[in-house]
Amino acid sequence: MRILFRNFTRLLSIGAFGADRAIEEMSEYKWNKLLLTAKAYGVEGYVCSGIVKSDEGMIPHGIYEQASGGICQTQATAARSGFAPGRRIKKFSNFHLNNKLNKIIFDEIHSIDTSINSLTMLCKLIDNINNLLDKGVDITAMADLGAYLRAYGDKIDFVKIEAWIKLLGIRKMCNIVCCCLISLFSFEAEEFPFIKEAGCKYRRKADLILSKAVESSPELSVRPQRKETDGQGINPISKPNTSPLRFFKYMPVETSSRFIANIAKSLSNIDE
Repeated sequence: MRILFRNFTRLLSIGAFGADRAIEEMSEYKWNKLLLTAKAYGVEGYVCSGIVKSDEGMIPHGIYEQASGGICQTQATAARSGFAPGRRIKKFSNFHLNNKLNKIIFDEIHSIDTSINSLTMLCKLIDNINNLLDKGVDITAMADLGAYLRAYGDKIDFVKIEAWIKLLGIRKMCNIVCCCLISLFSFEAEEFPFIKEAGCKYRRKADLILSKAVESSPELSVRPQRKETDGQGINPISKPNTSPLRFFKYMPVETSSRFIANIAKSLSNIDE
C-alpha cells in the first residue's frame, strides 16, 4: 500500500501548491480508496485538483471524471492567527509552557519591531504539534501552515521564531511538523530556516506517522457508538487517550502533563 501513500502525498502537493510530481499507475480499487481517504481527512478538494492537473492517461477514466466533478473551493488560506492579543491563551496542558507562551506574545506585541506574522506562524506550529499529540496528523491544518508560510514567509522573522521554539522546548516536535510538510507538499528544508535538524531521523518519524494515517482504512477510524444499558447506574471509566506518550522523547514535559490531564478527564466522566 506504499503506492497509495506516494500518490496521495504527490496529489496533495500538486493540488495545494502546484508542484510538479509524477503519478504512479494504480488499480481502480486503490484510486477509490485514495479518494475515500482524501474525503475522510478533509482534503478532497486538493486531491481532486491534483488528479485533474495530472496525466489523464495514468488515471482510470471513471476516477478522473469523479475528480473533475468533485473539485471544491477548499483551499488552504493564510488565515488569521491562532491567538488574540490582549488576553491569555491556552495551547498547552502544562501550566509553565502556557505562561512562557503568553509572555512571548505579550513581549512581542509591546516590542518596537512587533511581528504579528511571526506570532501567527508560531501559533500555527503549536496547533499542528497539538494535533499530533492528540489525534495524529491533521492534513488540513498542515496545508494551512504551509500556505501561510508560502504567503507570508517574507514577513516572518525566523530569528525570533527560532528563539521562541528554543524557549518553549518544542524544537524536536517542530522538526517533525516541518518534515511532514516536506513529505506531504514537497516543501524544501531550506524553507524552514528556524529548523536546523530536519534530518533523517525526523523525516523517518514523519513518514511513519503519515503512512499510517493514509494507509489505514478511514472506515476503521470511526468508533461505534456504545449502547446504553437500562438501569446502568455508573458509567464505565473511559480509557484515557495515550496518544501523547508516543512523542514522550520529543517533548517529555508537555506529553506527561497531557497524559495526566487525559486521565483526570476520564475519571471525571464517572457518575457519582
